[in-house]
Amino acid sequence: MIRSIRYFLLVSLLISVTIASAITAIGNYLLDEHVVQPSLDNQLTKLASFIDILSQSANEDEYVRRTIIKDIKQAMSASKQNFLFQVWDRSGQLLLHSTNEFPELKNTPFGFSDQMLDEKDWRIYTMSDEKMKIKIIVGETYITRTQLADDIARNNAYILLITYPIFGLLVWLIVSLALRSVTRVTGEISNRASTYLAPVNMSQIPVEIEPLVSELNKLFIRLKLAFERNKRFAADAAHELRTPLAALKTQTQVAIKTEDEEDRNLAFSKVVQSVDRCTHVVTQLLTLSRLGEEKALSEAKPVELHKLATEIIAYLVPQALEKNIEIELTSQKEDEIIEGSDAALGILIRNVVDNAIRYTPAQGLVKVELLDTERHVIFRVTDTGPGIPPELRERVFERFFRIPRTQASGSGLGLAIVSQVADLHHASILLNSGPGNQGLQFDIIFPKK
Repeated sequence: MIRSIRYFLLVSLLISVTIASAITAIGNYLLDEHVVQPSLDNQLTKLASFIDILSQSANEDEYVRRTIIKDIKQAMSASKQNFLFQVWDRSGQLLLHSTNEFPELKNTPFGFSDQMLDEKDWRIYTMSDEKMKIKIIVGETYITRTQLADDIARNNAYILLITYPIFGLLVWLIVSLALRSVTRVTGEISNRASTYLAPVNMSQIPVEIEPLVSELNKLFIRLKLAFERNKRFAADAAHELRTPLAALKTQTQVAIKTEDEEDRNLAFSKVVQSVDRCTHVVTQLLTLSRLGEEKALSEAKPVELHKLATEIIAYLVPQALEKNIEIELTSQKEDEIIEGSDAALGILIRNVVDNAIRYTPAQGLVKVELLDTERHVIFRVTDTGPGIPPELRERVFERFFRIPRTQASGSGLGLAIVSQVADLHHASILLNSGPGNQGLQFDIIFPKK
């Protein structure tokens, strides 16, 4: 497992440089036959031509001849037995030769050849001058050639050893510059306060770590929403429970102080109502707190809307019967299926139908319909209650908003929960007046997948 990107890149790049340099050195050494040897052969041909020219000059003047022979011998004596030359005439007489003692080579073939002389391998080049009627032979030991290739390889190795620390420093600087953005992001996050959850600045972020920083920003946003939701929950609970708790305390004090049995029973009845209201408010607040954007249907599955609506309405029937409200469910077909969370959709159905029952007067009607169109599934609830004025139909989805002078009990959170669940399912909500301009028609329009 890689523990440090810097260390991994530094070691990997240095190893890569080492391998590349080694391959280059080995390649140069192996290419000796194709590069160095032809070059050295070319030098032998030039040397033979040079001796031929000197021989022509020497033939014209005896003094010049002796001087040239002396100079060539002195030059060859410095070769340390690694070079030789011989000049023969057509009669087989040795006219000129190097100071080295070597066997006569007058019978060597013209051009290049390999000879074994004094237990050494030699590269021999032979040429003839028809004008001078002479044969020129020059040679060089293979040891000299091998030493040249070895010297090149050795020098390459020395250069690598000398420049290796420079390579290491350059690689370290390059890696450090490349990781500077990572260091910047790390420093920015490490120096943050625990409550500072603003997204990381995406400018000057390399493409390679942009997805990581983007996901990190999304995490910050989700955490921020979660913290705000928890903070809002505490404030909402304190705000909404203040009134029912005060009423609960007042009615309890009345029940304790009164001596009239009827008044005491009435006070206890109001205590029970206050407790029910507190329970309802807490339930709604907890539900609203759990419906965050981070729960956006990560576990979505096909949901049979008719079956789910039947179960929820059966649970709410006793509440409707208490007010002699007729409640019915109709469906164009009983297999309406949408993608979503059955738990969240159950909360949505319960809140919409519960609101309709609460605001519908006794002897009223609550009608639930499931409509199937080509592109949508519509969940429609129609009641015979007082309805909602058009100018307030957008505000009813605000938290804790309640229509002025409403008589039904509630916390003002039910429709806010419905709106959140609808958003999670990419559904839209449409409010209209009911049939005959009476009551409310509540449509939730789900898209088909």
